[in-house]
Amino acid sequence: MSITHHPLPDGGWADLRDPADVSERLRRPVRAIQMRLAQNPAFASVVSDAKNKGVTAMDDIDEAKAVEMATVMGEDAITLMDDLNDRLIVSRVAGWSYEAEVTIDALQDLPGGAYDELKKLCAEGALDSGPDFSPSTEASSPTEPSTA
Repeated sequence: MSITHHPLPDGGWADLRDPADVSERLRRPVRAIQMRLAQNPAFASVVSDAKNKGVTAMDDIDEAKAVEMATVMGEDAITLMDDLNDRLIVSRVAGWSYEAEVTIDALQDLPGGAYDELKKLCAEGALDSGPDFSPSTEASSPTEPSTA
């Protein structure tokens, strides 16, 4: 198991598991949220629009555009995204310098800067093991190759 040590802005620290080392018990809730987001038409529309405009990361958009995207997505999708971020962080954090055990409740009690840094650190590679909705080119696909 690979663990990396990361300082946080408030003087704390967190030890993060490699995404490949996250247990199935912690991955399943993340996949369930990903599926719910994928089924949300407003979220899918915003993601599609962003991809068409070449957006690959939140750093690619300004605050006004982010607010516009959030408004289009709606409260349900934003809540799911918050839940996804929390689950991703908890799945990766093996330990931290804070007194409380690593839980979603304890995570939400962290100072904003520490939370934001953990969210950024845990996002990298986090969705690599999620559902793959790309077209199948396999001849053995039960619906025939979706690119045919």
